[in-house]
Amino acid sequence: MKGTRANEKIFWDSRARSYPLPFQPATAAKTRRLLRLLGGMGVQFAGKTVLDIGCGTGVYALLLAPEAKAVTGIDSSDAMLKIFRAERARRGIKNAACLLSAWGKLPVSAVKGKFDIALASMTMAIKTKADLLKMEAAAPCCVYIGWAGVRRNALLEKVYAAHGVKYRPPAGAERTLGLLAGLGRRPAVKYIRDSWEKKASPEATLAEIEISMRVNGAEFRREWTEDLLRRRTRRGEVRQFTRVRKALITWLPPLRKGLKTAP
Repeated sequence: MKGTRANEKIFWDSRARSYPLPFQPATAAKTRRLLRLLGGMGVQFAGKTVLDIGCGTGVYALLLAPEAKAVTGIDSSDAMLKIFRAERARRGIKNAACLLSAWGKLPVSAVKGKFDIALASMTMAIKTKADLLKMEAAAPCCVYIGWAGVRRNALLEKVYAAHGVKYRPPAGAERTLGLLAGLGRRPAVKYIRDSWEKKASPEATLAEIEISMRVNGAEFRREWTEDLLRRRTRRGEVRQFTRVRKALITWLPPLRKGLKTAP
């Protein structure tokens, strides 16, 4: 994706309707697995105030709410936050708030010193040194979960190649680790494998692919793509299987370096 804020808004608003919900069994199981791994790295969420940057539908924030003192999600997609609010209301969660804003545009004063843990997972919100410094200003413990060099999906690889676009993982862990090194931080890092299956109608799959080509600046080959999806449709659905590598990165800003574990 060509990383403009306009493109990111178009992309994430379009994905909101099909994005995983926090309490879907498969989604919740994956999230809990990552939270257990973070616990093994010293990050404990119980009784803490948590900031979830790029929170989406609340996959982390709402699942953490029952054990955390309070959670706040920030996202630039109003469509995502509408689902966040609906899920919050449906579950009767009282200690979860959300804010519509791009992280890059949010004043530091809005978050400075207000949280125990700042979390950013699989989000495009964290791109620059300033973004990381804002996380550090927000909380004495920071967590970043990001793409780590592997993203495989047979269907999308074929589609992207036909449109002259490279199908590759977004910049994530490598960029973040480079920025942290430039700041003199020494983060803990754990690499993991993950995968998921997605099922959708041919029409919904076509619409998502069209948006993907649009934000990548490619001319959409509608007839070619429709034909491909027709051949891939089984029982009214197109199935996609994605395999990825992720990095779990945790660090303490300078004032907390003396602590042995995260707060």
